Amino acid sequence: MSDTVERPETGLFWKALLLPAALIALWAAADAAGWSNRDLFVSPLQVVQSAIAGFADGSLSGATAATLLRALAGWIIGAGAGLLVGTLIGISGLARGLFNPTINSLRQIALFAWIPLLSAWFGNGETMKITLIALGAFFPMALGAQAGCQNVPEGWREVGKVLELSRRDTLRSIILPAAMPSIVAGAELSLNVAWLGTFGAEYLIGTGYINGMGDGLGAYLAAAREYARMDQVLLGVLFLGLIGVTLDRLVIGFSRKAIPWHRH
Repeated sequence: MSDTVERPETGLFWKALLLPAALIALWAAADAAGWSNRDLFVSPLQVVQSAIAGFADGSLSGATAATLLRALAGWIIGAGAGLLVGTLIGISGLARGLFNPTINSLRQIALFAWIPLLSAWFGNGETMKITLIALGAFFPMALGAQAGCQNVPEGWREVGKVLELSRRDTLRSIILPAAMPSIVAGAELSLNVAWLGTFGAEYLIGTGYINGMGDGLGAYLAAAREYARMDQVLLGVLFLGLIGVTLDRLVIGFSRKAIPWHRH
């Protein structure tokens, strides 16, 4: 049974690599034929050499580590708060009336529009960056948790009443398991927004350090742009995409463990 499930996914994985491989081959061919502008689009070999040099001197590995730490720290804080607030709103009509209008208004504000206000409050260091990331992660998680808890079928709630479960036991045994697909979807979207927010914070505000590891991939890209290092620009973009996809796949893998009955 497991083989019949895993083989199609393996086939889809390899098929998904066909387009990136074709694009890289086309890129290499265009460079070899002299069709590309070397000032704007360097060869794949130069990007590989830049990656090797970046890992050798620690600039690329340090920037990657700093970005991952910021993204995960902000996501954990923001998604955790969103899960609590969203669950409360989803199970309480009073909380829904109190918080929903404010949350719905605040989430309409573009994430990077918060930067001037947060900079004034916290400066341009790590506190400001992680607060911005957490803010971006909060709203998708809160909305996912609220939708999941609020849309639990009434018949399932009646089961809790028949079994004379307490509110806590009803929440733990009925509402949260039923809401898990929406919660996991909110977590996935929350992580995506947190990752984008991390890059934006680092690119626009390239100050501050985590354990001396540098300003992150956003600042790495900003510096590469300033010095017209297109090999580093392309390398930074590729790393951001690869790490983002990896994080997304990790969340999907977790969701398959957490809610095996749900189709993804």
